Amino acid sequence: MFCTVSIMFYGNHFFAEPDFSENKVYTFNYESMLLSGLPEKGLARAGIRIKSKVEISGIGPKLCLIRIHSIEAAEYNGVWPTSSFSRSLKLTQVLTGQLSNPIKFEYSNGHVGNLMAPDSVSDDGLNIYRGILNVLELSIKKMQHSYSLQEAGIGGICNTTYAIQENKRANLVYVTKSKDLNSCEEKVQMVTGSAYTYPCQTCQQRNKNSRATATYNYKIKYTRNEAVITQADVEEIHQFAPFNEITGGNAIVEARQKLALTDVEKHMAEVPPKEFQNRGSLQYQFGSELLQLPVHLFRIKNVERQIEESLQDLVETTSEQLPSDAPAKALKLMHLFRAANEENYESVWKQFSSRPAYRRYILDIIPAVASHRALRFLRHKMERQELTNWEASQTVLVALHSSTPTRDVMDEATLITKKHCPRSSTVLGKACHLSYASLCHKQCSSSDSCSECLQLLHGFAGEALSKSNTEEISLALKALGNVGHPASIKHIKKFLPGYAAGASDLPLNVHATAVMALRNIGMKDPKMVQAITLEIFLNHKIHPRVRMLAAVVLLETKPGLPILMTLADAVLKEPSMQVASFIYSHLRALGRSTAPDLQVMASACRMAIRVLSPKFDKSGYQFSKVFRFSMFKEFLMSGLAAKYLVLNNAGSLIPTVAMSQLRTHFLGRVADPLEVGITVEGLQEMFAKGYSPDRDWETDYNFKEILKTLSDWKAFSSDKPFASGYLKMFGQELFFGGLDKNAIQNALQAWYGPDEKIPSIRRITSSLQSGVGRQWTKALLSSEIRRIVPTCTGFPTETSFYYSSVTKVAGNVQAQITPSPKSDFRLTELLNANIRLRSKMSLSMAKEMTFVMGINTHMIQAGLEAHTKMNVHVPVNVVATVLMKEKNIKIEIPPCKNETNIITVRSKTFAVTRNIGDLAASKMTPVLLPEAVPDIMKISFNADSASGETDNIRGRQSAEDGSSGNSFSFGRSSSRKEPFVQSKCSNASTFGVQVCIERKSVHAAFIKNMPLYYLVGEHALRISLKPVYTEAPIEKIQVTIQAGDQAPTKMVRLVTFEDPEAQVSSRKEAIKRVKKILDDTDDQETRKSRSSSSSASSSRRSAQSTTSSPYSSDSDNRASQGGTRINLKTRQSKAKGKKFYPFGDSSGSSSSSSGSSSSSSSKSSSSSSSSSKSSSSSSKGSSSSSSSSSKSSSSSSKGSSSSSSSSSKSSSSSSKSSSSSKSSSSSSKSSSSSSSSKGSSSSSKSKGSSSSSKSRSSSSSKGSSNSSADSSSSSSKASGIKPKAKKQSKTTPFPQASAAEGERSVGEQKHKTQSSSSSSRSTSSGTSSSSESTGASHRHSKYDRQAEKKRVKSQFNGHSSYNISTEWEYHLPKVYRLRFRSARIHWHPDRKISSSSSSSSSELGSSHSNSSSSGRSSRSSRPGGSSSSSSSSSHRHGENAGHSSRRSHPSRGVSIHHSCGSRLTRERNFLGDVIPPGITIVAQAVRSDNRNQGYQATAYVRSDAAKVDVQLVVVQLAETNWKACADAVILPLKAQARLRWGKECRDYRIAAMATTGQLARKPAMQLKVQWGNLPSWIKKTSTAFMQYVPGAALVLGFSEAHQRNPSHEFIVRVAATSPRTIDTVIKAPGVTLYYQALRIPFTLPLGPSPTYKTRDITAWNLFPEIASQIAQEDQSTCEVREGDFKTFDHLSRTYSFNKNCNLIVVQDCTEHPKFIITTRKVDPQSSSREVHINTTSANITICPAANSSLLVACNEEPVLSHSGVSEYEKDNVKIYKNGKTISVEVPTHGLKNVTFDGVILKVTVASWMRGKTCGVCGNNDREKHNELLMPNHKLAHSCSAFVHSWILLEETCSGGCKLQRSYVKLNRKPTIDGEESTCYSVDPVLKCMKDCTPIEKTSVKVGFHCFPRDTAVSLLEWQRSSDKKSASEDVVESVDADIDCTCTGDCS
Repeated sequence: MFCTVSIMFYGNHFFAEPDFSENKVYTFNYESMLLSGLPEKGLARAGIRIKSKVEISGIGPKLCLIRIHSIEAAEYNGVWPTSSFSRSLKLTQVLTGQLSNPIKFEYSNGHVGNLMAPDSVSDDGLNIYRGILNVLELSIKKMQHSYSLQEAGIGGICNTTYAIQENKRANLVYVTKSKDLNSCEEKVQMVTGSAYTYPCQTCQQRNKNSRATATYNYKIKYTRNEAVITQADVEEIHQFAPFNEITGGNAIVEARQKLALTDVEKHMAEVPPKEFQNRGSLQYQFGSELLQLPVHLFRIKNVERQIEESLQDLVETTSEQLPSDAPAKALKLMHLFRAANEENYESVWKQFSSRPAYRRYILDIIPAVASHRALRFLRHKMERQELTNWEASQTVLVALHSSTPTRDVMDEATLITKKHCPRSSTVLGKACHLSYASLCHKQCSSSDSCSECLQLLHGFAGEALSKSNTEEISLALKALGNVGHPASIKHIKKFLPGYAAGASDLPLNVHATAVMALRNIGMKDPKMVQAITLEIFLNHKIHPRVRMLAAVVLLETKPGLPILMTLADAVLKEPSMQVASFIYSHLRALGRSTAPDLQVMASACRMAIRVLSPKFDKSGYQFSKVFRFSMFKEFLMSGLAAKYLVLNNAGSLIPTVAMSQLRTHFLGRVADPLEVGITVEGLQEMFAKGYSPDRDWETDYNFKEILKTLSDWKAFSSDKPFASGYLKMFGQELFFGGLDKNAIQNALQAWYGPDEKIPSIRRITSSLQSGVGRQWTKALLSSEIRRIVPTCTGFPTETSFYYSSVTKVAGNVQAQITPSPKSDFRLTELLNANIRLRSKMSLSMAKEMTFVMGINTHMIQAGLEAHTKMNVHVPVNVVATVLMKEKNIKIEIPPCKNETNIITVRSKTFAVTRNIGDLAASKMTPVLLPEAVPDIMKISFNADSASGETDNIRGRQSAEDGSSGNSFSFGRSSSRKEPFVQSKCSNASTFGVQVCIERKSVHAAFIKNMPLYYLVGEHALRISLKPVYTEAPIEKIQVTIQAGDQAPTKMVRLVTFEDPEAQVSSRKEAIKRVKKILDDTDDQETRKSRSSSSSASSSRRSAQSTTSSPYSSDSDNRASQGGTRINLKTRQSKAKGKKFYPFGDSSGSSSSSSGSSSSSSSKSSSSSSSSSKSSSSSSKGSSSSSSSSSKSSSSSSKGSSSSSSSSSKSSSSSSKSSSSSKSSSSSSKSSSSSSSSKGSSSSSKSKGSSSSSKSRSSSSSKGSSNSSADSSSSSSKASGIKPKAKKQSKTTPFPQASAAEGERSVGEQKHKTQSSSSSSRSTSSGTSSSSESTGASHRHSKYDRQAEKKRVKSQFNGHSSYNISTEWEYHLPKVYRLRFRSARIHWHPDRKISSSSSSSSSELGSSHSNSSSSGRSSRSSRPGGSSSSSSSSSHRHGENAGHSSRRSHPSRGVSIHHSCGSRLTRERNFLGDVIPPGITIVAQAVRSDNRNQGYQATAYVRSDAAKVDVQLVVVQLAETNWKACADAVILPLKAQARLRWGKECRDYRIAAMATTGQLARKPAMQLKVQWGNLPSWIKKTSTAFMQYVPGAALVLGFSEAHQRNPSHEFIVRVAATSPRTIDTVIKAPGVTLYYQALRIPFTLPLGPSPTYKTRDITAWNLFPEIASQIAQEDQSTCEVREGDFKTFDHLSRTYSFNKNCNLIVVQDCTEHPKFIITTRKVDPQSSSREVHINTTSANITICPAANSSLLVACNEEPVLSHSGVSEYEKDNVKIYKNGKTISVEVPTHGLKNVTFDGVILKVTVASWMRGKTCGVCGNNDREKHNELLMPNHKLAHSCSAFVHSWILLEETCSGGCKLQRSYVKLNRKPTIDGEESTCYSVDPVLKCMKDCTPIEKTSVKVGFHCFPRDTAVSLLEWQRSSDKKSASEDVVESVDADIDCTCTGDCS
């Protein structure tokens, strides 16, 4: 009766829950709607709407019936919100069919109970009912208006909040409830495909990728006896944000429901007479959507026939080329297979398995079905052995990795693993066990019960351990590592050293594998794994590699600060530098991480680093390291981290283990997509020995006898040579494998040995000759990630990602080998054979990625779909002929006939609706319609587009005129009709082909500037090859490469060279010049008149030269526009026929070598040493008055004084203009050698040739003109440094000031211009460039320092480089303002240069300023010492020099150094005149009319000790004047290169120069790139690129400085500030960037390096020299002298054991020793000793002879005994004599070199002997803590104990060694643990033999083991007992050891 009474009681808020009375039928109008899309208006959405009538009637107590009828379904597909729903009759029919049956449900107090329905109602239909019933679920609390609770619903039991309002007058209650669908207890959702990733909790806290909420509004009418819902509105929103929710954009799925009561009738409802089954509660049940792929919808009628049709279609469409829909077809086939059963599988297999193409697709697609049926099918096939091992491995791998671990799947997988997977380490066995373990991992992650599969794997591990089969143990451990379940820990412990008794005997790689198996477990049980790994790490007895791997695992568990501090503390005490370096670098790398989940740990790592000393940072590349790069972008909530671990063993160059790992953060999850590891051991040694099939070193000779006399000698565990690797994807190991010694020997044998032993090679060569045709396809569903959640409507919404690909390789290859291979053919014979190879191949790939969000059931699909398709097609059709002996390669390629798309990528986002009833009416609307984009986004600004067009026209014209045959033009395609499309083609019409790149991008970012909106829309990229039609058809494209002597024979066109920068071409010119010089006065007149032109004629000159000179910038043109064109004609006419001077003309030796060689006078001065007049006289065409005075280096012969004043007047007028311009050329300061201090000419009193430095005394002396001071200050301003007070500069000493300072001012100047910064450029550009490079290299002359000293002060006045140095001393300037000084390196070219030719400087002239260094060599070349030279000074500022030199007196014999003009001309000529080309490459388009078309490249290389010259000339085969010229000069510490191209190589140019030197006294390198005119496309590209530079630099941590930089120059400077940090400066036009203390991953070899000897470094051997330097650094040398020794690891000890016992200096300490070296005194009185070198192949003795020479015997035969013989070689043993020193080399045994001169013994071992030696020299592992290692591997307590342990004793005293080892008792009785004790030594001590008495003793420290006095054993018992080896040391005491004895009688 309570129901009738429970009415609303006014004032007490009592009202009934809604209910449905019996015998009443309630009719509702119901409407549900579901829409997917982006939330903004104007974009397309897709969805459905269902309207219907719902009748609910009470049919019993708490039981109701619900019936749905009058259904009307509509689809939405169009732009939101303007489009409208369109009705779909077919969908209505489908839904009506599904919902025709009514269902029963329990309902009481507002709660829905169980649902009952006939079997004919599908799950999908039932879920729609659930959607309606979900609205009826209400939890109304009587007394409360607002409350929260957990409420059941269709999506699970979720957090719900209620708010209730009443309208008492109208008897209405309004209820609002809100649900947080993210916070549910039993959330209904299905997630598949992401089992191998793990959640990033911190990322999810900051940012949820998917959120969902629902709001319900109810209107409830109550009467006296019941309450009825009259209206309900539901709105549910699912939001998906792939990036940051706030700033990344999101997509939504919106669901709405409306339920409105229309009618209540009183009558009994009809209940259909069907059987109703209980079908569960209100919670959503997954149905057809799990099998339905969201990417397509089709009806399945006859599944088998459809599979056959689909398979045939797939094979046929992919037989030729792969279409872009191939992956979609493969997915459809997979869908059909999922719907099929095993009978279907079998019949399809029977029908098609014999046809390879069909068979491959079946075996690719069935494993991807990932069901138990597919696994059972594969199992039957393996049982019947219908699959090959390779097929079985692939299918099992894919099937197990893609399956979901249901009960049935696990049963099948277990059967496959038990019955058909071999336990051995075959490919199938590994694939099987590892992928089964991965499946087990998925099962353990999704449910708790995975005990069965664990049991199987644990059993496997136990069996492997009992058999001690290391291969099986490794496989079992790796499988347990894949599962990653904490239950495996106790099984893994059995293999860990220190945990199980037998574990320490297992090999090292098993220990390493066991530790790594804990990694995945650490994710689930970090505490347990931390405890184990920390314990292993702290145990010093365990091998360092295992400890380092334990630390890796430990740090991956993200330990807290306490553990990290424990780790840091352990590192401080760590004896092994390998381990310390590894942990330090790992902590340091982690401390820089920015990923959210590592933030806490990163800060803890930074704390731990503070504890550690930075000394670990300096450890070099020989030590173990961790490198880590990571970035995390907050706005994308995504990150990437790459980690590279190097584990080194004994400090060798090649690391033992290298691992690299990639980690990604995306969608709130962390994944490790890829990890690769490689372990290499013993290979270095193996390859060092080479291939030796017949001999095995280990068996020849046994050293065990010798080693018996050592106390407990133990061999190091020898590394079996092997290489192994593993591959992991997503944390699961897929495969691992290794090469053991035998495999490597077989590979070596295959290469060196005859092929009878290896039939496979014979097979391959014979099949290649007969022709091989192969086709291979692979279809792969790489990823299927799905997340399905129910919505309130009863339809599921799905977010899923599919990635599938089909790859195809097809090809035919045929080879003709002549001479034909014989039966004993070896692979090495191919190196002399002629091979013709025809190959026609194609690689095709089709990939499709699909992202879907929306409804997906087998009835209907509606939502967003983003498709990205990628097609790659690479055709290779080549005929290649290789003539190995002739060094000739010829390649023929057919011409391009049709358009070929190489890469096509298309991405488009659609709103899609499909329904099964009407598949033809499916709709796909682009989410962003092009018309939706506002017009303003499409139209470019008019003016800009106009200029673009004119640019285009101009570009075309210049391409046509500029190079009548230059076919490389790069212009924009003119098709600008369609908006958003960019198309560019680079046209190579010479070969009849053009490469086109087309880009299309329409995106929605104009609505919101967010990452997601950039992706939405349409994007396309296409790279294609298109034919270009030529007048005559091209038959083929032929490329011929000819090297060696035959290179000239392949030249089609002869190459001549015209270098516009050349000034001198032949001797005739030189003779003319000499005449001109003699005719001095005329010359002066002409020059005066010339110089009066508006700007200095020299600047005019240099301005002209800018067009071609790589070192002068455009600014010259601006600086002197006035006189630019005057001399062009004469200049060009002279230039015709000039030869090739890659870095300028002969005047290179003077400063103008920089290529702008504007100084005619320099030419003349260099031309002849005899000219006593100033070399300023210029030759006709060159009006360079300016430089005249400067060149007054007045090359005077034999002391004749040459007046340089002649030129000075003429230049005075121009000097004013130049000085006033304050152009910053520091050259002005040093401009003239003649204008020296106080008006005196630059006289140096030296006789003969003084060094160049003196003659260049700077013009900034007291008497010098202001202009120089002007310009010097201006230059310093330009470089951003205030000039200091001039007074300081007089007194403060220059850094590193020497007596030869005087040379610096000009030496720098000179070098500056030569180091590519021509002063002409720097002058006018008004920037710091000239002052920057002022600190160029200078040569100190050893002679005439006194003359220098007197002038140092005057010279330095106003010298800007000096100002910098003073500035540097007072306040450090910013790094970008420091000046770079190039390196000083004293080197000399071959002395063979004839005496008439100049010293090295002449060669350098064009490239490297060593001028003054050759003071000596020039002197040596000319007996009179008057070698003339043109002193360098600036071309531009010569005027100043002239100005000041008016006052100068005739200079005395200031000849400095010789650079003979004619020699130089020859030196820098076009190399083609001197030598034949080294290589010729002709690329030719063979035309039907046989006309030449194509390109020819010829390269010339000449190298000598001084430098390497390389020149490359490219010409067109057609007779045109287009050329490309590249040349380079490489010098010891400098290299220079340039590229010019265009008409006669004159249109465009780029030059680069790399120099080493100093920056603020730190070793530095500089790269300087300069350019002249460049093609417009390069300018545009670089301008576009430069826009991104500042931003990128900021991200990388660079700072930006505001400086004016030259517009045509780019400089990078790197200075080493410490072994691990560099300062970097980048100066580009418009931006200066710098980074101070940039950390680098390796250590720089700074510190006192050996000075380079003259002969050591030449240009040619620079790189080999560096390589050998590195190799030498990796070898180790030990020295033993009379009173001390220095170990391999550079530990020096003083200890003399000079008695006549043999001492082991060094020995191979592996199990099979290959050598032992011992030494002993010949007799006690003399200090001479003998050395024995015993190897497995020879015994060598070196002993002193009477005449203090050394005698050598090999195998007891004297060698090198005759006076003339100094070398002996036999069986890999080489002995030679050098003076008194004997050297022995046995490289195959690891002895690089043993030298002995009677006193010092030096032993150098090969790098592969690292960590394998022992003896007094130590174990050679770069670790200093374990140097005193005794033969029993214990550390000695003192040096004497260490040396004594390595003494070889003899059986009797007759041999001279009268000692024996015996244990001793400690004299005193110490108190241990409160008891008096008796102690015995743990290690034996040297004592005299029986019947001998000691005559000399020494004290040694020994460890003692103590017994309580009562239980002590006797000394004799202790000696016999075996316990002493393992006994602990209780005390360490010094005792006496005998070192010399005297014996009586028979001292046996």
